[in-house]
Amino acid sequence: MISIRFLLLKLLFDHLNLNHSLLTHKRIHMSEHSIFETEDKIVTNAEGILERENDSTNPLFDPFSGLLKSYKKIFRQLKRLIKLSDKQQLKLNQLNESLEVENYELVLELGQAFESFVRALTTTVDAKHPITAGHSHRVTEYSLFLGKQLGLSDNNLEVLKYAALLHDIGKIGVPDAVLTKKGRFTDEERLIMNEHSAWTYKILSAMRLPNMLKNVPKMAACHHEKLNGTGYPYRLRGNRIPKFSKILAVGDVFDALTSLRDYPKYDGKQTMGMEAMPIEKALSILDKDKGTHFDPDIVNMALKKADSLAEYWQKFHKR
Repeated sequence: MISIRFLLLKLLFDHLNLNHSLLTHKRIHMSEHSIFETEDKIVTNAEGILERENDSTNPLFDPFSGLLKSYKKIFRQLKRLIKLSDKQQLKLNQLNESLEVENYELVLELGQAFESFVRALTTTVDAKHPITAGHSHRVTEYSLFLGKQLGLSDNNLEVLKYAALLHDIGKIGVPDAVLTKKGRFTDEERLIMNEHSAWTYKILSAMRLPNMLKNVPKMAACHHEKLNGTGYPYRLRGNRIPKFSKILAVGDVFDALTSLRDYPKYDGKQTMGMEAMPIEKALSILDKDKGTHFDPDIVNMALKKADSLAEYWQKFHKR
């Protein structure tokens, strides 16, 4: 009898310790249902012992009875606290969900505002030379198409998008007399024009871009680099040229060849006209210059998806 009561006392104290942990907000990984079910059984068993062993002369009876009363009181309070806690947690969860939605919408809105600003900026730059209007946006679409075909992730496509949109922002630093000149550049004018890539890096490096776009200044600035090291502004060679810059290079030249310009186009040493070049001819020039100017994998993808590029061209030029 006494050993049974001592065992029950131990169980009661164990559960009082459990309750104390709960009441002092210590984390106990146990469901509300399992706590109530276990303690209900203990209370029932304890009440059964008191009823069967109703012996006030037993030195354990009064302490045990008092302990059980206190325990039941704490247990009732615990139930109320858990129910209250559940309600508060529900409200907190609802608030968190609401804040998450608001934060997502705010981030989305800020992202859209940033992209809108960048697109307006590139439109302004392109407008300095009306005949090239829309060039940056077309290069962006061609580059994103190639990037998707090459398996870039969504995050990398986002970076590529801004590098493409901003690749010619350095033309702000080129005098209008050179930028809008009709016909062939002199050697001096060509050097001035080529400085637009270095200006792109200077301008973008001075901007406080989001962290994920921290490499955009170099990517954008290097779209005129060539694999053989004869490009500009840094004469980078091979793998030293950022991968995204290599994609931009293909998109940039493809658009320049297939759009009207006020300077002649070239196929190697052969001088061609200023009018838009047929897509097949433009792709053949890219193919001929892969490995020296362009990345072969990117050009091969452009050749493979020639029909899709032609559809993009139609969308941009046949409005």
